[in-house]
Amino acid sequence: MSKKLINQSRAETILDREGLDGLLVTSPINFYYVSGYWGFYYTPLGFDGCYFAILPKDASKPAGMVLPALELRRLETVGMPWIENIILYSAEGDGEFFDEGFPRGKDYQGWPIDPGASLNPLEEKWKAIIARFKNSYSENSIQALVRGIKDADLAGKTILIDDLRIQKWLKDIGGVDINFCFRPELFNEIRMVKTKNEIDIMRTAAIINEEAMLSAIDHMSEGVTWEELENYYMTEMARKGGRGIYMMCGVGELPNGVCKKGEPILFDALGQYKRYHGDFGRCAVIGDPSQLHLERHQAILEGWNKAKEYLKPGTTYDQLSEIVGNHVRSLNFNYFRNPAVHGLGLEHTDDPKPIGPQPGVKISQVLEKNMVINIDMPFTEIGWGSVHMEDTILITDDGFERLSSANFDLRST
Repeated sequence: MSKKLINQSRAETILDREGLDGLLVTSPINFYYVSGYWGFYYTPLGFDGCYFAILPKDASKPAGMVLPALELRRLETVGMPWIENIILYSAEGDGEFFDEGFPRGKDYQGWPIDPGASLNPLEEKWKAIIARFKNSYSENSIQALVRGIKDADLAGKTILIDDLRIQKWLKDIGGVDINFCFRPELFNEIRMVKTKNEIDIMRTAAIINEEAMLSAIDHMSEGVTWEELENYYMTEMARKGGRGIYMMCGVGELPNGVCKKGEPILFDALGQYKRYHGDFGRCAVIGDPSQLHLERHQAILEGWNKAKEYLKPGTTYDQLSEIVGNHVRSLNFNYFRNPAVHGLGLEHTDDPKPIGPQPGVKISQVLEKNMVINIDMPFTEIGWGSVHMEDTILITDDGFERLSSANFDLRST
């Protein structure tokens, strides 16, 4: 069985606070978060409306997930999800109906089985799961979704959704009446406080992302391009079982196109492990750093040391940013801007972003136990270069734990 990711008790608390009876998701991130399963036909192939996960606030009612029949064998390959009520769909059937009155889809046969072959254990599981779901398919994903909603006793209830198209899809097909609530920021709010399984994944994400970026810095030499450094980072992430998203050097790219001796360069890398992000930043130089480079690096290190006093439940993002920024500027680093404090998880900035006149603007959050955040402290002066420091941090009962492990030295090659 795959590990459960969702913080279900937090989800139930927030749903109760907002007067909602359950949630229904279809976006890749939210489906994965609720079900623990990443659909094969998601983003790379551009399929929409193929997957749904349903979670009632009442934990005594069954959660459900809707999948295409082609996922059937893969369920056994990658591990069955924690959600037991799996509703599959295939294609238009022959006019037959389930006892509940729902149209029955075409029976999914899967690939043929060699009758004379001796099957290995995984092949036996494939054979068994095809037999288990025989004659249970809906004709399409929305008919399957209606079945899941009724199984969860959410018909006629008010449900939080993450895609407005769900409302139209259900209206067009009929069969169930629902009151819809479209509040995407509530999904971020639920995801902000991590479960143990999520934290375990994020520890690995932080470490392999950090190691891959530091390997790229070690690869730095005069004349090396940003593309070469980023490709090296991407390769290292893949080698470690992760996936690189980006690695920035300087202002996105190297100001001179190539690495030059004595130039202060920042490195900022974002990578994924099991869809969760690691985010890490440091600064480096080829040869000996200048006195100004050393002073500016030391100033942001002092900013980090000041941040440690406030990394605990009850501090807000804005308070932390202002305190660190003021402290760094007090060290004759007058142009340093307040650092960005942001959540991290299935999204790079995994914080609530309400819909409004300024979409995407995040609200300052109050630190809670088991939140994972980053303090992002870049500085660039065009014509001079850049310094940077960024680490991934887990908030604990009365303080913090750094998920990144590297020291804070100014890297030189």
